[in-house]
Amino acid sequence: MSSALPAARFPAAVLDALLDLMLPRLCVACRAPHRHALCPRCRPAAAPLVSAATGFAVAAAGDYDGALRTALLAYKERGRRDLATALGSVLADAVRALDPAPDVALVPVPSSRRARRARGGDHVLRLARSAGRSTGLRVHAPVRLVRSVRDSAGLDTVTRQANLCGAMAASSPARRTSAILVDDIATTGATLTEAARALRAAGWQVRGAAVVAATVKRDGPDRWRDPVHGSSVGMT
Repeated sequence: MSSALPAARFPAAVLDALLDLMLPRLCVACRAPHRHALCPRCRPAAAPLVSAATGFAVAAAGDYDGALRTALLAYKERGRRDLATALGSVLADAVRALDPAPDVALVPVPSSRRARRARGGDHVLRLARSAGRSTGLRVHAPVRLVRSVRDSAGLDTVTRQANLCGAMAASSPARRTSAILVDDIATTGATLTEAARALRAAGWQVRGAAVVAATVKRDGPDRWRDPVHGSSVGMT
């Protein structure tokens, strides 16, 4: 007969505290000791940027640069899944900039099977769920890829649009439902535009999109706008 005792069960908060004592956490960006994986100093301090270049409002919590870029790369490419909560909170700031109604659903853009395998699951869905907890909004994932697409890295705007054209489909909502699309990074807006097309074709109303970060250039056309200071930036 085995004399092994059952494994002790500890609340998550207790385990976190024990880990903090044994392995003090560091901010992924500035490397300063902090209980959160992304410290407050490295979170975007300015109001989210808002663009209408896609034909609907897109809010970005910050530029894809500096600490935010470091955190997103660590989360997506280096297995730092513990950053999902911090980056989801940043995404929630972008969602709030759109002033969503309580019945709006957060809809993540779909990831390919290859990306899900490489990243240990759907990284955008994790961010959406974290943002949903912060905002109190529901999360639905009706959008899916229906054909293979190329990796968008290095593709220009026209090629990205051609690569994604008709690549997504969505299931119909049970009733007329509004959605805010969510993603990690907006570059040209091609992914959000295709996901919005698929949602509308299935009967959804698209109220806008929110992203953690956007690649912007400050000497470009008037496409992104700081809603507080009124300064303009352009989408790259």
